[in-house]
Amino acid sequence: MSLSPTQVVLAATLLVALGFVWYYEGRGRWRTRLEDRFVYGIPWGTLVTVTIVVSFYVLAQAGARQWGDPLTLPYVTWSYFYPTGIVTSGIAHGGPGHLVSNMAGTLAVAPIVEYAWSHYPKKRGLADSGNDDGLLARALVRAVVVFPLALLSVAFVTAVFSLGPGLGFSGAVFALIGFAVVTYPLPTVVAVVVSSALGTLYNALSEPVVREVVEVGTPAPPGWAGIAFQAHLFGFLLGVLLAIALLHYRGRRPSTERVFFAMVTVGMAQALWLVAWPGGDDVYFLYRGAGVTFVLLLTILVTIAVTGSDRALLDRRPLAVLPRAPSRRQLAVVWLGLVVLLAAISIGGTIIIGELVGLSIAMTLVAAGLLSIPAVPPLVPDRWFAGPVSRRQTAIVCLTVLTLLVALPSIPISLTTVGDDAVPGDGGVEIEDYTITYEQDAASGQVSVIDLGGDDVLAGEQTGVIVVSDERELWTVGVREEVLEFEGSDTAVVGGVGWHETVRAERSGWDVVGNESAYVVDLTHDGETTRSFTSEPVRADVLIDGQAVEVVPEDNEFRLRVLDDGTTVDAIPIPAENGTATAAGIEFATEPTDDGARVVAETASDRFPIAERETYS
Repeated sequence: MSLSPTQVVLAATLLVALGFVWYYEGRGRWRTRLEDRFVYGIPWGTLVTVTIVVSFYVLAQAGARQWGDPLTLPYVTWSYFYPTGIVTSGIAHGGPGHLVSNMAGTLAVAPIVEYAWSHYPKKRGLADSGNDDGLLARALVRAVVVFPLALLSVAFVTAVFSLGPGLGFSGAVFALIGFAVVTYPLPTVVAVVVSSALGTLYNALSEPVVREVVEVGTPAPPGWAGIAFQAHLFGFLLGVLLAIALLHYRGRRPSTERVFFAMVTVGMAQALWLVAWPGGDDVYFLYRGAGVTFVLLLTILVTIAVTGSDRALLDRRPLAVLPRAPSRRQLAVVWLGLVVLLAAISIGGTIIIGELVGLSIAMTLVAAGLLSIPAVPPLVPDRWFAGPVSRRQTAIVCLTVLTLLVALPSIPISLTTVGDDAVPGDGGVEIEDYTITYEQDAASGQVSVIDLGGDDVLAGEQTGVIVVSDERELWTVGVREEVLEFEGSDTAVVGGVGWHETVRAERSGWDVVGNESAYVVDLTHDGETTRSFTSEPVRADVLIDGQAVEVVPEDNEFRLRVLDDGTTVDAIPIPAENGTATAAGIEFATEPTDDGARVVAETASDRFPIAERETYS
């Protein structure tokens, strides 16, 4: 690929700008600070992690061959019964924009986390990086093995607890943000801005000139409707908890003001407030007000957990004013007994009613476990936990409970399989373990292994190019109906580790006057075309001498059918452009138009429009 003059000038200017800052702004001071924590002053762990993720996109996802349309389907968390997706979804990406966004965030924030972690287990320089404290104390091991492995592990955990099918490194990126905002609040605010700048810089280098025209776009859900907000929040909370553990281990506590204002700034900028939900019938809801309120409350909770007081939350005898005040341990026993009693009543009632048994019992047990947490400290032996619970410890427990509440709902959603009759219709194309077909109003082929509450939780009808693989527990829409209706054609990429194939879907049809379109969808793979779908006949909103006309899609052609009182009188293929044909005494002609063609019917005295050929963007 040849470079344009703009790209060359931009790259040269970038190098000059970096050299200017390095030369005039204390390069020795920066080098000393970086080498105090990094081997040779370089965040090797961040670079290794980015290299792994980008390499996976280029090699495993076939990004080297088709950068803009990578292979994604085999690397998604379709189900807990598909381990390949669970392992790989945290590092796979849906496209160049997705990859660049996450890698920009990683390059901006991960060095802060790596700096907090440090390549050296103690504060020392490269000259004092002895290896007498074990393998994990070696600087190079901590830099190029431990830190990347930790990031990849976090990506794996966020993938495991993703609410529904997930893809991308963003869960790990938000864990980095959560960790960094607690350990180094102000640098993290700067890093969030740097992340945006890196994305802009990449776009400027890869596409220095953008040409757009005024046009109507493909109908699509709003961008925020496709963001995995649950995975982002879970990753962020996980990062915060890990940072609190590191700060406690090292005996360091950041400034309250810095943590608070950095949390608010980063939470708003990184859309931690985003809470979206589909409302059905192509309607989506964004609960922005509730989300912002949540971020503010979360900020208070995190600030207390990080910098809060170690004073006891309650006195050792909370009801000391009573004549015979119970101890904390006695109150804990009573509370635990009450929780167990309520849980037993709830489970018994669920079994008697017989509805949502599996899901209801699981939710009851989770709720009982969480409600039992306050009773744990007074009941454990004093040698494990002797003192009363502090305010800071209470906030940490609340954060832990919140993290569990965010993660656990993903478990029943991911316990799904693909049914035996999951492939809709009979016009599918089979490629290895995949079946690709087009269907209208197809019921989902995914089946939950537990009772999620009737047939409408995972069901719901879908229209478009359906991709099914029972080996991968995969049932999804590869190309949406609206895309084919607007663009006329698109591709679905299927495959696995080491191979991929492309199936092209193409729609053609006629827009019938006063009604919907009559259309067909063809699937092409390896030069072979299969008529995957034909819609039902569509009747024009006209009567010609008391007779109705329908456009009928068939396997090889479109036909015009004339009906009298619901009975077929005659039928003919739609004439070629500039051609005519007669059926039941009515002459039909196909006329060229500025952007296609239309079919008209003519009698001795009248002329009736019947249909126009669909045109696409």
